[in-house]
Amino acid sequence: MDYQVMLQSLKPLGNTYEKEIFEKYYERVNHYMPNIPKCVFENWIYRHYSDIDDYAYLDFRKMKFTKEIWNKDEIYSNINSFDDNHLIDSLGYQIYERNDKTWLQKFFLSNYTWPVPIIVLDNNSIDELGKPYHLLEGHLRLNYFRTIYRKEKDVLLEEHQVWKVTI
Repeated sequence: MDYQVMLQSLKPLGNTYEKEIFEKYYERVNHYMPNIPKCVFENWIYRHYSDIDDYAYLDFRKMKFTKEIWNKDEIYSNINSFDDNHLIDSLGYQIYERNDKTWLQKFFLSNYTWPVPIIVLDNNSIDELGKPYHLLEGHLRLNYFRTIYRKEKDVLLEEHQVWKVTI
């Protein structure tokens, strides 16, 4: 199957408010890319389908996913975004300043880690992407992590799960 046709086939059926449920979606599309773990499919491809064109040129079919445990200092120091890191340093303040906390903020402030691993690309060659690791998915989670790290690093768990992508 042509790669572009396959990418179009990954679009969840329905609309933003009545999207097909994940289990049916996964059953329908997972055979297109059996290299992608179910958790990654749900939290990246399914939930953020409208953004997958941003990274389609990397060819999802060539990606290898490994779930790893990383130290909080490695996460803070080695995961970057585009040149100015604006996407991972712009919204974290909300975790402390917002009075009506979201479920994600409550989770972070109770567990001091994320509910599902963020997804990072091992990148040494693509100049426009962050190095040595580029954040593919989990921007808000990493925003909260980085803000907590800067303000009260000791409360964060020492280790966190991360999906590492190699091509």
